[in-house]
Amino acid sequence: MKNKIILIIIIFLASSCKTAEFGYKTVDISGMIYDFSNKPVPFYNISLGKKYKSSTDINGRFIFQKVPAGNYSITGNKLGYETHADEINIIDNRQIIYIRVPSQKQLLDIADEALTRNDLQSAEEMLERAFLIERNNIEMLIYFAAVKYRQNNYERAVFYLENAQKLGSKDIYIEKFLNKIKELQNEM
Repeated sequence: MKNKIILIIIIFLASSCKTAEFGYKTVDISGMIYDFSNKPVPFYNISLGKKYKSSTDINGRFIFQKVPAGNYSITGNKLGYETHADEINIIDNRQIIYIRVPSQKQLLDIADEALTRNDLQSAEEMLERAFLIERNNIEMLIYFAAVKYRQNNYERAVFYLENAQKLGSKDIYIEKFLNKIKELQNEM
């Protein structure tokens, strides 16, 4: 009986030393990814460092299991959404990671609002972020043309509108916009 008690004490001490003193403590970390409308983003790929990979479920939730405490880079991506990259310090199981990532459509909506306010700098910043998600978005190209037009950069505005046409846009307003810009260029 005495040997059994000593063995239990040794096992307890060995396991507590292993988790606390030598840095082998592992934790399960959960989180959620949602968009700028606070809606969950399903099937968003997420990585913690180089070793841990996960994907969000239909409710935007993810989990990393048995992660040693420490500092990690956390990255993620999904087609149609902005790529995420940040640093995180994993401490314990009580941590929950919340990440907000906009869709390209949400960035274009923000750019549209900025254009309405005539805040060309904010509009251009949102469009540049949207460009990194998908370069061949016709709506984005039209917004870029509008920004460049308002900045009196007619050559660049024409460039964006012609690219929208090359992508197959049949919007008659693109043609009208192009004609208006070309008239202004001829007057110069």
